[in-house]
Amino acid sequence: MSASILRPVVLPPTLAGGVAPFDLFDERGNLLLRQGRPLGQHMLAAPAARRLYCRANNAPHAAHQAPLRTLRDIGEALAVLEGLVASGDAPTADTFIDLAAQCHSAWRFDPDACIGHARLARPASPAIGQLILTALFAAEIGHAHGLPHEAVGNLVGAALTMNLGSLALHDRMHARSEAPDESGRDALLGHPLHAAGVLARLGPLPADWLRAVAEHHENIDGSGYPRGLQRSEISLGARILRVADVFAARLLGRRGRSPHYWNLARTGTRSQLVEHVFGDDLRQLDHHLARLLVDRLGRFPPGSMVRLSNGELAIVNRRSGGGAPREALSLLAPGGRIHPQPQRRPLGAQDIRIQGYAHDDQVRRLPEYDWAMLWGYCETPPRGAGTMH
Repeated sequence: MSASILRPVVLPPTLAGGVAPFDLFDERGNLLLRQGRPLGQHMLAAPAARRLYCRANNAPHAAHQAPLRTLRDIGEALAVLEGLVASGDAPTADTFIDLAAQCHSAWRFDPDACIGHARLARPASPAIGQLILTALFAAEIGHAHGLPHEAVGNLVGAALTMNLGSLALHDRMHARSEAPDESGRDALLGHPLHAAGVLARLGPLPADWLRAVAEHHENIDGSGYPRGLQRSEISLGARILRVADVFAARLLGRRGRSPHYWNLARTGTRSQLVEHVFGDDLRQLDHHLARLLVDRLGRFPPGSMVRLSNGELAIVNRRSGGGAPREALSLLAPGGRIHPQPQRRPLGAQDIRIQGYAHDDQVRRLPEYDWAMLWGYCETPPRGAGTMH
């Protein structure tokens, strides 16, 4: 793994009055404190809004957070819980509350890694993969909207459970390009209320969670389902889920509907970017919430595949405090040779530049890759290097 890759770190309280065990950086990669320098109290109590970062090879010595493993475990748990619901051996509401808390915690610790990895990884169930990415985007919107911690956690839970009882249907839809038959269409139109009903029978869940699930396919122009609600008739949570779900679907794609390819020339202003990202779907969505999400993620959300001016194919792994990316991690040399480890490429007007977005389906053509390396969450490189043509 490249020693220059940074990841968040939480310093233990036991370091109070001591010195920095290694170099500490901010989110833009600026050095805040050198190894061996005295640690101020503000470093030990740094809020999530101002995360501390360290080189990935230092992190295992200071913390055991594993947000990407947490998301994988959540995906596996959702598959098991879906089976229990289908068999009639339903879990309790507390099980889903705990999953939501775990997902929310993983996002709070390292949102860039969670979002980027959820975009690039190949989940066993595409339907569950989209739920997790939707939950992460919902957390971004909720936080940007100023919702309290508990309300954001409920949003995350609603996103993870909004298709409960119909995940097999959603996986079938993902695998086919033609429209569903009549029975599939009826099940699709009824799944929001079905999921909300299943959840309500499991035990006490917050009302905003249940309402967001029941209304997550309503559109502000009244074209949604199951009730054809409009604008303020739709709960805030449901409007947030709708934006998050549409954005996740456009990034992930499905059979017969490729991921939405962004054109760098059409992303210059915020308005251009929002219209380009959401396209015709924007008329059905809460524009304010769509802008909040785009403002948070920027022109290059974590996990964006780009073509560099030197001909390399690279991934933007982290946002840079609202500005342009300061670096990308190269995966492929100009001739198509895969780098055994991601290669850091500083970006600048006089150096290497981003030429444009690479089509997201390029990811699917890569051999199996340990995507966690891009955020410093593994200790071994990919099993070998190869060539992609």
